Amino acid sequence: MVEQRNKLLFIVMLAILIVAGSFYSFWQKNTVAEVASSDGVAVKNESHQPEQSDEIFVYISGAVHKPGVFKASPNSRVFDIVAMAGGLTAEADVAKTNLAQGIKDGMHIHVVDKLPVSNEHSATTGTTKTNVGNKVNINHADKGELDTLPGVGPALAERIIEYRQTNGSFTSIDELKNVPGIGSSKFDKMKEKITN
Repeated sequence: MVEQRNKLLFIVMLAILIVAGSFYSFWQKNTVAEVASSDGVAVKNESHQPEQSDEIFVYISGAVHKPGVFKASPNSRVFDIVAMAGGLTAEADVAKTNLAQGIKDGMHIHVVDKLPVSNEHSATTGTTKTNVGNKVNINHADKGELDTLPGVGPALAERIIEYRQTNGSFTSIDELKNVPGIGSSKFDKMKEKITN
């Protein structure tokens, strides 16, 4: 009878150990899975974060004292680059330069000159015009004035202004042929009506 009780006690103890072992194993597995899962999320999130550089490079040309390439922080603006370039010259046309514009890596800022003082003045107001005589100044004419040239429409006028902003003032009227869409025949039609 004692032997039977001992056997029963042994079986109960064994059953308790098996249940406890199973529970511990299950708990261990869940904990490891949770840790692995959270690590996986952390790694995934980390890998998708874009690398942000602490510095960018910007080229400034035109009516500034020291044109060139400058290193700046990504949240800089045009006026910061102008200051790095020694400030605007007296000839700079501030109205045509957005000093508050944000900058980006590889950007080219071209500060245009003011209109040159010409002998052509309005009799009533004394204001300076961008065309001398009957000729349109390709370095200072706006879109509307360029549109009056033979063979130039709004789209081509836009390209002329874009070329001017990117490459600086035209050094000769022949340089106008470098603008996409202006071939020799189109240039021949307008060359008598333009000046730089």
